[in-house]
Amino acid sequence: MEISLCNIALAVTTDDLTIAFAEILHKPPFQTSPLLNFEIHLSDESHPNGQQGTLALPTEDAGVTFLRAHGRPILISRSTQAIHESRIERLNNAPWRISGERETSLSSFCCSFGCFLRDGSFSSQNRQVRFTVEPQRTTHKDPLVIGDFVLNFAHPTRAITASYAPHNIATLVGNRDEDTAIVFVRADEPPVYTSAINIIKDNKRVAGLGRNDHMPPGCHSLMLAFSNQLDADMFAYACRNHLHLRHSTQHHIRIRDHISNGTSIEKLHESLSQMPYKLGFEVEKTVADSLLSAMDILSLKEHGDDAPEIFRSFASELAGYSASRTKRHKRRAQRRSSQETPPPRSGVYLSYHLILTPTRYVLRGPFPDQSNSVLRRYGHPECFLRVCFQDENVSKLHRETDCSIMDLLRVRYRSILLNGCRVAGRQFQFLGYSMSGLKEHSVWFVTPFEDWDGKLLNAQSIRDNLGDFSKLHKQPARLAARYSRSGGLMTDGCSSISVELARDIWRSMQRGEKRSAKLRHIPSAFQFRLGGAKGMVVQDPTIQGKLVRLRPSQIKFDAPENLTFDVQSTSAEPTPVFLNRLLIALMAFLGVDTQRIIELQDDDIRRAQSVRLSCIDASKIIQQHGLGASFHLPSLFTNLSSILQLEIGDTEDDPSLWTNKLIESSLQCVETYILRELKYRAHIAVPGSYTLLGVSDEWGCLREGEIYATVFDERTGSVQSITGKVAITRSPQIHPGDLQVVKAVKRRQLEHLKNVVVFSCKGERALASCLSGGDLDGDIFNLILDPRLLPTKQFEPGEYPAVTVRSIPNACGISDVADFVIDYIQADLIGPIAISHFRFSDLKTPDCTECNQLATFASQALDFPKSGTPVDFRSLPWLPRTQARPDFLAKEGAGITSGQYYESTKLLGQLFRRVPMKRGIPTAWNGNSSPSDGANVEAALSYVDLSYLGLPGLTDPSEELMEEMTYLLNAYCEQLLIIGQAHTMSKNKNIHVSEAELVSGTIMATWSDHHHRRNAVSAMNLQTQELVRRVKEELEGEDPGTLETKTYEEEDQKTMETETHEDLGTPEAETDEDEDEVPGTPDTETDEEEDYEDWTFREQCKESERRMMAETFKRCWAAWCVAEDNLKEDPSMFGAQSFGIIALGMILETVKTSRLMM
Repeated sequence: MEISLCNIALAVTTDDLTIAFAEILHKPPFQTSPLLNFEIHLSDESHPNGQQGTLALPTEDAGVTFLRAHGRPILISRSTQAIHESRIERLNNAPWRISGERETSLSSFCCSFGCFLRDGSFSSQNRQVRFTVEPQRTTHKDPLVIGDFVLNFAHPTRAITASYAPHNIATLVGNRDEDTAIVFVRADEPPVYTSAINIIKDNKRVAGLGRNDHMPPGCHSLMLAFSNQLDADMFAYACRNHLHLRHSTQHHIRIRDHISNGTSIEKLHESLSQMPYKLGFEVEKTVADSLLSAMDILSLKEHGDDAPEIFRSFASELAGYSASRTKRHKRRAQRRSSQETPPPRSGVYLSYHLILTPTRYVLRGPFPDQSNSVLRRYGHPECFLRVCFQDENVSKLHRETDCSIMDLLRVRYRSILLNGCRVAGRQFQFLGYSMSGLKEHSVWFVTPFEDWDGKLLNAQSIRDNLGDFSKLHKQPARLAARYSRSGGLMTDGCSSISVELARDIWRSMQRGEKRSAKLRHIPSAFQFRLGGAKGMVVQDPTIQGKLVRLRPSQIKFDAPENLTFDVQSTSAEPTPVFLNRLLIALMAFLGVDTQRIIELQDDDIRRAQSVRLSCIDASKIIQQHGLGASFHLPSLFTNLSSILQLEIGDTEDDPSLWTNKLIESSLQCVETYILRELKYRAHIAVPGSYTLLGVSDEWGCLREGEIYATVFDERTGSVQSITGKVAITRSPQIHPGDLQVVKAVKRRQLEHLKNVVVFSCKGERALASCLSGGDLDGDIFNLILDPRLLPTKQFEPGEYPAVTVRSIPNACGISDVADFVIDYIQADLIGPIAISHFRFSDLKTPDCTECNQLATFASQALDFPKSGTPVDFRSLPWLPRTQARPDFLAKEGAGITSGQYYESTKLLGQLFRRVPMKRGIPTAWNGNSSPSDGANVEAALSYVDLSYLGLPGLTDPSEELMEEMTYLLNAYCEQLLIIGQAHTMSKNKNIHVSEAELVSGTIMATWSDHHHRRNAVSAMNLQTQELVRRVKEELEGEDPGTLETKTYEEEDQKTMETETHEDLGTPEAETDEDEDEVPGTPDTETDEEEDYEDWTFREQCKESERRMMAETFKRCWAAWCVAEDNLKEDPSMFGAQSFGIIALGMILETVKTSRLMM
C-alpha cells in the first residue's frame, strides 16, 4: 500500500521522516521480526501548506493498521495515485536496513564517465567498469566521517580509486523513472585517481583508469547504475547526510552513447591549423572547456580579421558569461582608427597559456605578461606558449607522505616534454624554463616560425642561438638553467659599472614614463643580464667612459651576439620590511622583545580598520601594502582630499561625504586583505627598517662584520645614514643563525651608494652566505633598525654546504633537461619542509635536532635548480599526519575547534588569535539608484576654477564624443569581465572576481594554496594595469603640436642638448673652446641667442602641453558622464563604476598638473 503524506514542514527531509516513521513502524502492533520495510518519497512540487509525499508499505494490512493509529500532525490518507508495483515488490523482497547498516559499501553494475550537454542529456563515453562505494573512516573522534566521495574500481592488476572533493560536486541528479536505478554525479572538476599495486599501502597518483586511458575534455561527471533502487537511494542518502551534497530529481534524462576516437581529434586539429592562430586558440578553448564539440567546430569555415574577438564574445555568451550593458547605447560597427587597441607597453606582451592537469588540458589567455629577452630578441609572441603542470584544482602538484606522483609525472608530463603538444593545430616543442617559472612548475614551448630575415626557427635553433654551453654539457640542471632567459637567479656575482653607462641605461628605462613616475637620480646598482653573464653591477665613479666590468663568476656561458643589457631590478627606491612567521619564530627564540612584535601587529590592525576613516589614511595604507596600483588609488584618494576637499563615508551621516559603493567595497577588500595577511602570514610591518639589494665592497674599505647602507627616498628627499648595531636577515629564515647582528658604519668611499647594503669582502666567510645561504647576484636583505627587535642571543650561521652538482657521463640532450624538470616537480619540497619546521619548532625549539635537519634540507631544496641533486623525501623528519597542528597553521576559513588543531602557547599562536577576521566577498550593487554618488563629485569639482587653469568647463560633451566614450566603456567592461572570470576559483558561470576586488588588487575567495593565490593576484593586477593603461591612452588628448614633450623631463632635455649639439646647430668643438672667451664677443651673443631659443622651445612645450591637458580633461569629463549615465540607467552594470573612477582620477591629475604649471 502507498499512503499519501501532506502538510510536511518545508525543512523536513526524507531522512528525518524515515527515522520518525521507523520509531512507529518498528514497534507493535507492527511486525518486529523481521522489521517492517518501508520507503518515504517526497514530491518535488511545492505546495503552500508544506511538502507532500508518499509512504510505501509492503502489505495492505500494514497500511490499514497505520492509518487507524496515525493521522496528525501530518495529514495521512490512502493514496489515490496508481501503485508503483516495482516499489512494493522491492519492499517485500528486501529486508529493512537501519541507518548504521546503510553506511556499508555499495555495489554497482557499472559506472560511465561523461558530461552533460546543453540540452540536458548525458553524453556517455562508454567507459563502463564495475565499482564499489565505501565510506572513509578517519582517526578523529567522530566514528564515521566521509571526507571525499570515493569510488573503488576493479582492475585486473591493481586497485584504482577515484576521489572527488565534495566542493567539486555540483549536485547529485536522480532519475525519476521508477524502473531505473541510476544516479548522476554532476562534477565541476575531474576526480583524483590513485592506484595501489596488489592493494598495498604505497599509493601513487595516476592519470585515469588506465595507463593511457585519457578522457575527452569535460568528461568528469558520472552516471552510476546500481543493482537496485534501494542501493541507489542508500547512496544518495549517504552523500546528502555525510557530504552535504545537493540532490535533485529530474524526469527521464536522455543518455547518448558517444565513443571518442582519434579520427575526430585529427580532423579538429586539421581544421584548426587552417585558421589564424589567434582564432584557432579561441576555438580550441571552447572544446577544452566543453562548450563545443569537435563536430561543432568542423562547421566553421569563413573568418575575418576580427574573428577572434567575435568568437570570444560568442563563447562568453554560450557559457552564460555576459557583462551588464546599457540598453540605450548600441555599439558602433566600426571603430575609429584612433581607437585601435594599442600594443602592450614595453616589457609586457600577450601570453598564451596551456595548463596540463593529470586528466585534462585548459587553455587560458591571451593575457598581458612580463616579457623576457628571448621574446624581445625574436618577437612573434604568439609562437611561444607557457605550459604549466598543475593538479586538478589548478594548484601545484605535490607528493604526499603516503602517495607518490612519480608515475604520473613520467607517464603524463614527461611524454609531453619530449614529444610536444598540439594547440590550435600547431605543434609546439619544449624550449626551456625560467627560474621563477620553474618554481610554479611552468615551462616554455615554441612552435616553428620565420624570423625577420626569413630564417626558420624552432626550439633547438633558438637554444643554439642563446650561446655556447659546452662547459655545462654534462650538467643537466645548469644547462637547463642557461636555457632560461626570463630572469632567474643562479649564482653569486657582483661587479662595477661606470657612472656614464649607468646614466644611459637609466635614461633608456625612463623613456615613455609619465612625468610623475620618473625618478631623476640614477640607481646605485642594477641587477642585470648581459649575453651569458648575470648578477649585480654597482656604480664606480673611478671608471671612465661607458664601461661595465664582469667577473668570471658572472659569466655563465658565452653569447657574444647578444649584448643587450637587460635589467631585472634596480636600487632606485628602498622597500619596507615585513615580518613573517619563520622570522618571528626565530626572533622569539633569540630573545627579541616579543611585546614589541605584538605592539607592531596591533598598530597594523588599527591601521587596517581605519582605512575608511579618511582619504589620507586610505592613501597611505593602500600604498604601504602595494594595493590598488592598477587604478592608482593612492593618488586618487590624495587628490580627492587636496583638490576636491572630499572625504569618503556615508552621506546619510554627513552630506559632505562621498558615498561611492565601489570605493567602499574596495576599501573593505583592503581591510580584509591586510587582516588576512596578518592572521595567516604574520605579515607585520616594521617602520623605519628597510629591504635592500646586496652588493660587494668594491673598494675594500669595510672590515669583517661591517656593512654600509644609506637610504634615500627621492619622493620626499630624505637621506638616512644607517650606523650602529642592526639586525640583518634574508628569507627564508629557517636556521637560528639566519638572523645576525652586525655593525653599520660610514665610509667616505661609499657615500655615492644609496639604497643598497654593502657587504665586506674581508673575513673567512661572506656574511651574505651566512644568511640562509645568500649571495650577491640579486638577493635582497632585511635591515631591522628597531633596537627592541635586536636579538639578545646569537647562533653560529648554518653551514649550508655546497651540494655536488649532478653530472651524467654523456652530453646532455633535451631529454635530460625534461628529466630534470620532472625531478624538480617531484622534489619541490620547500613548502612541506617549512610546515614541518613550524610544527617541530612549536613542539620543541627552533634549534632542535629535527629543525636543524630541516634547515639543511631546505638549503638543499633551494639549491636543487642549480645542483640537480634532489632532497630524499624519505630522509625528512615527519610528524604523524594524525597529530594535531598548531592553530596558526590552520588554513583560511578552517574551523580550529576540531581535533586537527591545538592552541599554540608560543608567540605565533598568540599573534594568530589576536587578529579579528572579517569574511565575505563583496556583492554586486542591487539597488535601484546609481551607486556612484556622482552628484557629490560634480558639485565639488564645480568649485574648482577650471578656466583659470586653462581647462574647459563642465559642459555637456558633444554627441560624437559621448558615442566614442560609450564604445570605450563597453569594450572596457567586456575586458574587465574576462579578467574577473579568469581569476575566480568558482566553477559557477555567473560568479567572477568582483569589481571591488579588481580595483583594490585583491582576491577575497579562500584558496588552499596561498602562493598560488598570490601569483593569481599578481597576474590579475598585471592584466588590469594593462587594461587601465589602454583606457587612459584612449582618454589622453592628442598633442595638437608637432613637438614631443612627454618623453623627457626638462632636465633630460638639457642633458640631451649638451650631448647632441649638432641637433641644435652648435658644433661641439666650439662649446669646449668658448670657456675662456671674453664677454661681448660674437660667440657670447650666439650663446645668448641659444638661451633665448631654449627658452622659446620650453615655452612652446608648455603651451603644447596645456592644450593637450585641456583636450584630456574634455575627454575624461565625457567618459565620466557616460559612466554616470549608464549607472543611472543600469545601476548594476559591471565595470561602469571603475571606468568612472579611471576618468575621475585623470581629471584630478590634470587639475593638479595644471596648478603646478601655473
